[in-house]
Parts: sequence; C-alpha cells; structure tokens
Amino acid sequence: TRQFGTIEVNEQDILQIPKGLLGFEGYEHFVLIETQDCLPFRWLQCTEAPELAFVVVSPVVFFPDYRVAVHAKEVADIEVADPHDVEIYVVVTIPERLEEMTANLQGPILINTRNKKVKQLVLTDSAYSVAHSIVRQLERTHSVATHKVTTVQIS
Repeated sequence: TRQFGTIEVNEQDILQIPKGLLGFEGYEHFVLIETQDCLPFRWLQCTEAPELAFVVVSPVVFFPDYRVAVHAKEVADIEVADPHDVEIYVVVTIPERLEEMTANLQGPILINTRNKKVKQLVLTDSAYSVAHSIVRQLERTHSVATHKVTTVQIS
C-alpha cells in the first residue's frame, strides 16, 4: 500500500463491496486498517489497487446525533438481518489545511460485520451533505459543553 507498505491481511478480514464505492465501482475488495496513531480514523484500503485507500471514521465520533434510516430492501444485497450487525463509516477528506477537514455524511458506508459485505448508500432525503466540517462540529460541541458547564455552575 502507499500508506503502509506491504501488509498481510487475513482472508476473513477482507470486505466485499459487490457494487463498489461511488466512483470506484470496479473495486470490490477492501480491508479496514486501524493504527493507534490515526485513531479514531481508519483506512479503507483496497486490496486490488494498493494506491486506492480512503480515510474513514465512525460518524458518531464527531456527529453523535447522526442517524441513518434505511429500508430493508436497500441493504438486502448485503444480507443485513440484525441492525446490530452493521457498522457505519463515512469518508473523510483531509486537505492540506486540517481545519477544512470534512466528512461525507450523505454517503455512509455500511458494513455487515457477520458476512463482511459492504454497501455505500446515498441519502437523498436527508439534511446531510457530502462535506460536513469536522472542525466546526467540534467547535459547536465544545461550545454546547461549555454552555452546559456554565449553566450548571450558575445554578
């Protein structure tokens, strides 16, 4: 890989994306790579093209109220039987100026942890966009937390 050099992965860790990711439909096999120095971010690394990798994160890390409403037919192809078997990730864009880092909340990636099948959704009827500012969200969260502390102290 470009980021990690040569790595070995267990076959049972390979994720199968039958329809590929948006814009990368020809690539169907990926693996999630987690390193301590990158947490909470992970890498969604393509096993077929070493130069193809995406930074992803669980959206609730930065957007705790993030919710995805999905119809059963939308996830039938990854055979989701129990919502608890699904992990959700979003692609993160990290430009040179880190304060401009964004998360694509409109195109979540759903992973069925039981069978390792994956699907990317496009949320068309939602308030989410493809470029939610992570830094602004952290500032909002900090402001709310500070306000709550101030309110508690005043009481």
